[in-house]
Amino acid sequence: MRTTLHELNKTVLVHLASGLGNIIFATPMLLALTRCGFAVDLLVDGDYGETADLLRGWSALRAVYNGKAGERPAVSYDVRIPAMPPFYWSRYAGYYRNSARPADTLFYEDEQAYYLEFARRLGCEVQEPLYYFVPAAPDEAHGIRGDTLVLAPGCKTGEMAAKRWPHFPRLAEMFDDVVVVGTQDDLHNFDGTSMHFPVHVRSLVGKLSLRETAGVLAAAGAVVANDSGLGHMAGAVGTPTILLFGPTPDAALGRFPPNVKVLRAGLDCEPCWFGNRFAACARRVSCLSLIQVDRVAAVLGQLGLKRETFVNYLLDGKDGNDVEHGVDARAS
Repeated sequence: MRTTLHELNKTVLVHLASGLGNIIFATPMLLALTRCGFAVDLLVDGDYGETADLLRGWSALRAVYNGKAGERPAVSYDVRIPAMPPFYWSRYAGYYRNSARPADTLFYEDEQAYYLEFARRLGCEVQEPLYYFVPAAPDEAHGIRGDTLVLAPGCKTGEMAAKRWPHFPRLAEMFDDVVVVGTQDDLHNFDGTSMHFPVHVRSLVGKLSLRETAGVLAAAGAVVANDSGLGHMAGAVGTPTILLFGPTPDAALGRFPPNVKVLRAGLDCEPCWFGNRFAACARRVSCLSLIQVDRVAAVLGQLGLKRETFVNYLLDGKDGNDVEHGVDARAS
């Protein structure tokens, strides 16, 4: 009878890298390995130095090391898994000679499936849907309540800033209890103009650690965000989350948890990120600007943050993988 690695209680070091969202999308793999019987340690080389702190204390992991801070495990392992994205592989390939990795094409088709393939190759069966997860308890220290709307208007800078929806301030006008999180740079649109929020909006921008931000997101009644690390963190802590997608592909990220709703304008040219980027709109990013404020507010109404002037839309589907496209986008 064949004996599998997990039956021998093998130790595994998983090495993750890149952005916050990439590391969050790898958490189903960590859970699969743990359920399979492996003792799992995690080494995180995140773009943000605090990323490793998000996963400390999670029962699925034996230890977490922050590579950005120079932390490295001093023990040996039966298996080492270099599960960083393909676009970061060249930075670490020299440390993992002769390491077999899934095909790069799988990453760009379904990022979460790419990470889970590492677990499958060790004999783990992944039978049920495993949703990405961040262990964060709700933190009400900043006055965040069940009727608080938290906005995360930013994402990475440079070309990535094209993922920023330009109408966050207008959305904030429609709700009484609104909090903004992120960094100072997050308050700029792709075209360089500044976002100016109404005076009643509370700003926690630049005031929280990443772990504290996770607690704020976990305590909120709902979160609206772009395709960004904070947006995916909101979904990972279990809060009802609306993710606004434009030039980037949502399907390539894998399965979203049931508390996440994806909204798109539904233009023929989107997503264009891995094609002729911004060619159809001359860099105006129309696919985001055409997502109407009232439409986002209506979905928030379905989540209990309703305003009397809004028309409620009935939402179909059981999880966030049912992408809602704007019915009037092509006519705009």
